[in-house]
Amino acid sequence: MRPLKGIIVHCSATRPEWMGGRPLASKIAEIRRWHVQDRGWSDIGYHYLIDRDGKVGTGRPVEKTGAHTQGHNTGTIGVCLIGGHGSSSDDQFLDNFTLGQERALVDFIAHLRSRYGNLTLAGHNNFAPKACPGFNVGRWFSSIK
Repeated sequence: MRPLKGIIVHCSATRPEWMGGRPLASKIAEIRRWHVQDRGWSDIGYHYLIDRDGKVGTGRPVEKTGAHTQGHNTGTIGVCLIGGHGSSSDDQFLDNFTLGQERALVDFIAHLRSRYGNLTLAGHNNFAPKACPGFNVGRWFSSIK
């Protein structure tokens, strides 16, 4: 297992209805296709993805370095929320995501920390001038504790 120090939250920048009714595995396969075929990467960039209903799926194996945040992939776990199209970095979580996703993300952060130690938590927008994940992760997490 590679040494881990943090979790970086992302969004897929898809509309709320994107692939509606399709299983999470199909959505992960489509994002994997974007990353592998369209970008030429070796695999999907994210380690985990959280669907609109709160289901968590696996992308790239956590034992392998991701491709989710340029310059910050080593030692981090990339978690992607499905949705977030048109979001801004200062939106509220529920402006672009569901309550099911919020509960799942909170629980999943706790799970990852219990398994790998007290990992830091950040959003993609902490490392790049992007809206992704569509909210301020630190402010959001502090408000729900």
